[in-house]
Amino acid sequence: MAIASARNVSLTLLLAVASLLVFYDFHNADSKMGKAVEKMNEIKKEITPEICSASIQPLGQELKDCLLAEKADDLYKNLHIVTENCIAKNTKVKNSDFLQLHMGRFDEIKYFLPIPDAFKNDDLVPCYWLTIGVGGDTLVEKEMKTLYPKCKIFGVEPSPDQYLDFEKYGTIIPLAIGIKPGNLTMRLRKGTGYKNVIVPITPMFQVLDDHVGSRLVHFATLDIEGFEYPILDALKHGKPIESTGVRFCQIDVELHAEENQLQHMGANFTFTDYWRSFLANSPYLPLKSVKFLTHRKVTLVNMDDLICRRLFQFDKYF
Repeated sequence: MAIASARNVSLTLLLAVASLLVFYDFHNADSKMGKAVEKMNEIKKEITPEICSASIQPLGQELKDCLLAEKADDLYKNLHIVTENCIAKNTKVKNSDFLQLHMGRFDEIKYFLPIPDAFKNDDLVPCYWLTIGVGGDTLVEKEMKTLYPKCKIFGVEPSPDQYLDFEKYGTIIPLAIGIKPGNLTMRLRKGTGYKNVIVPITPMFQVLDDHVGSRLVHFATLDIEGFEYPILDALKHGKPIESTGVRFCQIDVELHAEENQLQHMGANFTFTDYWRSFLANSPYLPLKSVKFLTHRKVTLVNMDDLICRRLFQFDKYF
């Protein structure tokens, strides 16, 4: 009996440690706790899947079912309407729940659910922001830095004339980000216009490892003139970016119109098939969608990642 009791106590302590590790995500190589943290990370990897599968239920299934059941004739054209209808029917989220960060061009707004006040100033809770495509506008990063001073902000931008004053708020990563190394023709902002330019690509995981120091990013914006389509596709389960352990808690993504779609996805691309496949086979679901110029925007939320789910308290929106 004494041995069994001791085992129960040990298991309880182990589960408590695992729960804390899942919440705080002690994964940074530069942590002051050094080897002790690395050892605890090993424990986390070994036992948290069992804990999570036993105690935490999937989130957002009704919303996913609603989105997949929609039969809109032109899904891209009606994306914001279809998505907002399903969100209204299957979630508790309201427009007022979002941080609304304003860009300087065309009155664009980036939408994110906030980190609760209890955690946003906690030094044990890391915060990483990644802008993929700075595009000569840094008002969102300025506003974010005011709201979350401790959040580490990074901006991926291959065009030097588009950095503006980004260094005031974060760190520029002067690369084109992608799925695998090689050269690719991308539509880049140059001055106030756009040009197709052949650029070397650095894989997403390598950019995060070398420049950010984390494969978990809490806030991301994705605005890369059509190249967002292969990036999102690679975030599906088992695909190249997802399989390297890269995770985003939230992504504000601009889904560009047909001309940009065809450039990066080919002549046989259909948005409806693409979008349904993404929703069915990735951990991400949209909790906000708006029309922006000729494009469509969505805020994608990671429903599967427990660190994201607990930190942002996603459950309260369902």
